[in-house]
Amino acid sequence: MFELPLPLTIALVVGTIAFAASGAVAGVRAGMDWLGVSSLAAVTAIGGGTLRDLLMVTTPFWLIDFWPTVGIIAATVLVVWVLALLAPWQTNPGWMRHVFTVTDAVGLAAFTVVGTDVARSAGFGVGPALILGVLSGIGGGIIRDLIAGRRISVFFTGEVYALAAALGSAAFLATSGLGAWTPFMVGIAVTLVVRLGAMALGWRVPTLPTSEP
Repeated sequence: MFELPLPLTIALVVGTIAFAASGAVAGVRAGMDWLGVSSLAAVTAIGGGTLRDLLMVTTPFWLIDFWPTVGIIAATVLVVWVLALLAPWQTNPGWMRHVFTVTDAVGLAAFTVVGTDVARSAGFGVGPALILGVLSGIGGGIIRDLIAGRRISVFFTGEVYALAAALGSAAFLATSGLGAWTPFMVGIAVTLVVRLGAMALGWRVPTLPTSEP
């Protein structure tokens, strides 16, 4: 992990911490024990990247950098667990909801640009790189929501989630010739602005009417 180019390393570490935190928070809110919380944090942190790497027919990144990945996830779970003990979410629901929202958005942004960069570095074209970047960004959240029994927001209610990742990946690709740092900063910024802006302002993508209650 730490032998990668610095921008990619930072994005990978930030994404792992953010998605591990969002998974741990989801596990705490679902009433899981420490093993469940840890497992949910882990699959959220590595899920999207694993799906991306399997589609690219390469070894999943966390098997190559196993101990650094485990250490980052374990430290993140410990922090969330201690915070949950000090300020139980049942009596302080606001802070955990905000932590989940922010960490989920940061993880989405970071892993979207990581996935896009990894795909481009492997020789994939713009279209496949964008798709693999989006999958890398949204995959962990989908797995987290399935295991935690949450409604998968990326598929319902017009949530601006995959769209934010797609725009961030496109921004990364559009600025890929502007140096080592610029694509990462622009891609992450676009994804965060779109995702958090949509949540704050109530933006939705079009949905079809349904007869379900």
